[in-house]
Amino acid sequence: MEFNEMFKEKIRGFEFVSKEQFIKDVSELYFFPVEVIKEIYENLKLPKRATAKSAGYDIYSPIAFELKPGEDIKLPTGFKVYMQDDEWIGFLPRGGHGFKYYIRLANTEGVGDTDYYNNKKNEGHYFVKIRNEGNRTWRIERGEAIAQAIFQKYLLADNDTFTGKERVGGFDSTKGNN
Repeated sequence: MEFNEMFKEKIRGFEFVSKEQFIKDVSELYFFPVEVIKEIYENLKLPKRATAKSAGYDIYSPIAFELKPGEDIKLPTGFKVYMQDDEWIGFLPRGGHGFKYYIRLANTEGVGDTDYYNNKKNEGHYFVKIRNEGNRTWRIERGEAIAQAIFQKYLLADNDTFTGKERVGGFDSTKGNN
């Protein structure tokens, strides 16, 4: 590693959550044996852009699954996101999945805050909940792109009077902080 690389500031990006966190989170969702969960973890993929001009980073499924019309699934991604204080990350369905199959994220668009990274509850582990609103079964193989994430800047209002506390929990833990 070059000298400059050792002291390079982290701007924004993706990292895997620890194997222990992943095992804990997946064990709460599914009845997979621990050895299966470890194998899933070893094959996780961090989000990646498909082309040089892609805005979105593809998010990959850790398992193979199928969703019948009206069904949904909550998937652990195995990653966490670090970014600057004036940034957020948006989670969106992939365009083709929504257009062809009427697949959507259960929360329409997910919003990831800067202080979700390395929070005390779950290291900032992101999950994607997908719903099949269409009329045909949707099949996904392990490692196939299921959603996308886009980094974005945000602005504050002149009269912003933030008085909240540090994030202590995971998903939906900022509720009631102001």
